[in-house]
Amino acid sequence: MYRNRLVVPPTLREDILRRIHEGHQGVVKCRAFARTSVWWPNLSTEIEKLIGNCMTCEKTRIVPKEPLNPTPTPSYPWQRLGADLFEWKGRTYLLLVDYFSRWIEIALLNKTTTSSVIEHMKSIFAKFGIPEILISENGPQFASKEFAQFTE
Repeated sequence: MYRNRLVVPPTLREDILRRIHEGHQGVVKCRAFARTSVWWPNLSTEIEKLIGNCMTCEKTRIVPKEPLNPTPTPSYPWQRLGADLFEWKGRTYLLLVDYFSRWIEIALLNKTTTSSVIEHMKSIFAKFGIPEILISENGPQFASKEFAQFTE
């Protein structure tokens, strides 16, 4: 016994490690579980190696996404706008957000066509001016040839 834990002989360690990792928990949880009942020199290191080489864990391991690169804050209003469509209560809306002031403009769309989006944008741009940069999620209305011509 070592600190109320069983000292496991080398011949049984592989089997004990497998049992500790049966539920395919991560390193922290497997270490915590092991520390409740067993001990041997370098136990933590062996748990790390086991989990690092576990094919089941490798297949299901969450790959961290690349960090988002925030766009720099514009110098003045209406320099950079974000555009998107969203649905609420069964109706579709055009949303424009000014990245400088966070001012939003929302327009109810009767149709979700590129022409309808352009028509509403023209109306909004007539009030506030034409933005220098327009950013969208590239939905079909924003990725069309008609929209590309509108933004030229």
